[in-house]
Amino acid sequence: MWQNRTLGPKRWDVTTGLRAPERTVAALAAAALVLVVFGALADADKLFRAFLQGMPVGSVFALIAIGFVLAYKTSGVFNLAFGAQAYVSAAAYYELHIRREWSILPAVVVAVVVLAPAVGVVLEALLFRHLRTAPPVARLVVSLGLLVALPELFNWLTNFTRTSSYGAVGIVPDGRVTYDVFGVYAYTRDELVNMGVILVAVVGLGALFRYSPIGLEMRAVVESARMTELAGVNADRVSAFAWALSSLFAGLAGVLLAPRFAKLSPQPFFELVIVAIAAAA
Repeated sequence: MWQNRTLGPKRWDVTTGLRAPERTVAALAAAALVLVVFGALADADKLFRAFLQGMPVGSVFALIAIGFVLAYKTSGVFNLAFGAQAYVSAAAYYELHIRREWSILPAVVVAVVVLAPAVGVVLEALLFRHLRTAPPVARLVVSLGLLVALPELFNWLTNFTRTSSYGAVGIVPDGRVTYDVFGVYAYTRDELVNMGVILVAVVGLGALFRYSPIGLEMRAVVESARMTELAGVNADRVSAFAWALSSLFAGLAGVLLAPRFAKLSPQPFFELVIVAIAAAA
């Protein structure tokens, strides 16, 4: 005959599928969640304001993470020079638009669409392509050296010096004009345009990966570069395109973030590497 047996202090409760101590922990967690929800509802305005305030910067950080991971996945290089590439484009845009008085559109095209991808392609062709089989430490040392060398090289070639306080401007005229859309937080015109540009960039990247031949080739190289080459795809060409695209995102992020810095100098852009690593993780 079957007999009821006591399982000891950890009694199984068939009504919930949890042991008694686990039910206690679950109840405490549920109570804590309820308190958090009620606290959030009590400060809903503050929470919503913080959400709106963080969206412009958070969207740029997302763009940074995408560009950082794109180069790493296709070449295996942990590109610590990402912040330096962002600085180069931001400084080039400032030099062309503010000091040489170019209009906004040509300055953005040269700094972001032309210069940034060109820097990425040159770095990939001259350095990182030959470091694929090198030890990880060697690749890190090279990218760390570029983090320091690229801004100084640009400053030397263009005779660029640090800007005065709050000298950088955005990519639209009168970017500091504000719009209080929800009555909680006033967005500047720069912030609204930045979020729109980043949304278009992310959607375009998704369409590129999903529907274009080069996007499919990039996905194949991420899975296996050797097998992709056996299928007749030039992995070097795909890697160069990925670096150009990653550098384009770096340049775009640099130009969009520059107005938020008190001075346009390399140091604030070095922190973007930390942001990229944290966001990509």
